[in-house]
Amino acid sequence: MGGFSYGLLNPKDCITDWKLCLLSYCFPFAPFGIAADKVIGEGDGYRCLILSGIPIVQYAVLPCWRMHVREAKGVDGNLLFDCLASYCCPCCTIFQASHQAGVDGDHEISKTIELMKRGAESFSPQKEMEKAKEQSKEAADDAKKSAEEAKQEAVA
Repeated sequence: MGGFSYGLLNPKDCITDWKLCLLSYCFPFAPFGIAADKVIGEGDGYRCLILSGIPIVQYAVLPCWRMHVREAKGVDGNLLFDCLASYCCPCCTIFQASHQAGVDGDHEISKTIELMKRGAESFSPQKEMEKAKEQSKEAADDAKKSAEEAKQEAVA
C-alpha cells in the first residue's frame, strides 16, 4: 500500500497532467464518472454522476467515491481524510483520484471535445422548435380525446 501518486493542491501535478486538471475543474463530472466506471464498473459511474448532481447528496457521494478509488488502487487512507479532502477541495480530489484510477487526460479531453462538437453540429433550433410544436399538438389532441371520452362516460 502507498499514497496517491498525485498530491492535493499541488500545482506541479496539475502542470504534469494539465488536460485532466482542466477537465476536473471545468467539467468535474466527466473524470468523476469515468473514474467511477473504471473502478466500480458495471455502469455505476453513471449512477454516481446522477447522485452527485443532487446538491446535498453530493457531499456523501464524493468521499465514498474517493474511498472506492483508494481501496481499488491500494492507497493508504481512511474515510475521515476522504471527507476532509472532498469538502476542502472537491476539484482537487476529483483530479487526484481520477488520475489514480487511470483516467488519461489527453484521451478524455479529446473525446469530450469530439462529443461537444457532435452535439453542436447536430443541434438545429428550427428542427427542435418543429419537434416541440408537434409534441404540443399531439398532447392537445390527446387531451381533447380524453375530455370527449370523459364527457361520453358522464352522459352514459
